[in-house]
Amino acid sequence: MRRREYILVVLFCFSIASLSWSQKKQPSPVSRGTISEENNYTNPALGMTINLPGDWRLLEMTTETPDDPGCTGPLCGAPDINVVLESKPGSSPGYRLYLSAWKLSEPYLNRSRYPLKWFAGIMLEGSMDSDLEAFEKQTAIQFDGKPAFRLLMAGHGEKAPRVLGYVSESRGYVFLLVGAAPLAPHPLQSAIESLTLR
Repeated sequence: MRRREYILVVLFCFSIASLSWSQKKQPSPVSRGTISEENNYTNPALGMTINLPGDWRLLEMTTETPDDPGCTGPLCGAPDINVVLESKPGSSPGYRLYLSAWKLSEPYLNRSRYPLKWFAGIMLEGSMDSDLEAFEKQTAIQFDGKPAFRLLMAGHGEKAPRVLGYVSESRGYVFLLVGAAPLAPHPLQSAIESLTLR
């Protein structure tokens, strides 16, 4: 059953055409981030810190997807930051967290022309998979006092979300955080929504 939840999250992430993980554009150690004390994830490029529930590890990214030459816009090509974290084997419940971020060019930093809600619509609403449905529609929230959007997703008829999707921005990047929480979503949701952006 756990494998099926991970497959659903992978489908959720990969259904965004621009979300391509590539070896051609590997993030630097600064943009990849680190885990300290088993559960504190820090990403210096984003100024982000998340105190995650349980013990975690960073996974290596090895999948290569070619860029789409017909794609234009701020989210084309491989992300500048592309990280996958998971709770260590034996941890219960098992979680995964996907982080992808794109450095925006000057025109796309204009929030009157390109509001964060526009990015969230592309990155969250546009990523719905037929095996998942919105548990809660896209909702405006805040990360450390900064605007963000959340979309909670579940399997058909389920009474709790299993996929937690977020879009926000920091230091000139727009980022997507997707948490896989197949059994107990609330600790992971609380950790994500308590993250800091400095």
